[in-house]
Amino acid sequence: MSGRRRGKPDDATPGIVPAYEGPEVLEALLRKAGSPSGADDVIATFQRAQAAGEPRSAVIPALFPDEPRFATPEDARRLYSNLFGLWARLAAGLGAHDDAPEVVPEASEPPPLPERGAISGSIVPADLVEAIWKNLAAAPPREVQRQRDRFTNVQPDLAAWLDVVALPDSGALATQDLAFEAWAMFDHAFGERLGGVEWRTLTTLEKEPPPLEETQPPLAAYAAEQLDVLEGEDPAFGEAERAQVERAIATVGAALTEAVREPS
Repeated sequence: MSGRRRGKPDDATPGIVPAYEGPEVLEALLRKAGSPSGADDVIATFQRAQAAGEPRSAVIPALFPDEPRFATPEDARRLYSNLFGLWARLAAGLGAHDDAPEVVPEASEPPPLPERGAISGSIVPADLVEAIWKNLAAAPPREVQRQRDRFTNVQPDLAAWLDVVALPDSGALATQDLAFEAWAMFDHAFGERLGGVEWRTLTTLEKEPPPLEETQPPLAAYAAEQLDVLEGEDPAFGEAERAQVERAIATVGAALTEAVREPS
């Protein structure tokens, strides 16, 4: 199985919403990812960790003696969504069974989005970068998946390139998520002016992409924040791994920028 489908999401990944589906679902997801722990083991581990005041970010990686295995990014999101949801239930003093009431974290209303396609030029402004990721974070998982499916359909070359580009195990999922979010920002900003990214554009740019700070400064700032969090959470995500991810995201940003057409 390809290492591009492995990795540990961090707490700030907008695509992951805590949603616990019960011990049977969790156990199946753990087994599929290669964890020796069952649902009861995880529940006990979480309870001990919370009693000792240990952070969630230090406890979850220990469930996997080896790097977890995922067939798709969605498999990873579902497992970590369940783990995050279980942690929230136990922290709130609720039960760990599937008949326990759902724990939904309180969230402020995401900022309103401008009309799709209303941005001129070819740079996604900072306020729209923030609005898009916050709206994605607040959206129901089904809506986020619908957007991901649309991304794959309207940008097939970009989606295929993300599946084959060389990425470290520790940064593969973050790259997939950042690329999806970048597309969502471009799509809303420029609407029908955003064309399809071509394969040859990606393979040409990936050799030496222009710095994201030059092509899309607000997007570069957002990506840097997300990678800072990942670097702090995952010891396997070091300087070399980050450089690989940054190159991939710079390629995505430059390719999307080139795909923005002038107004007709």
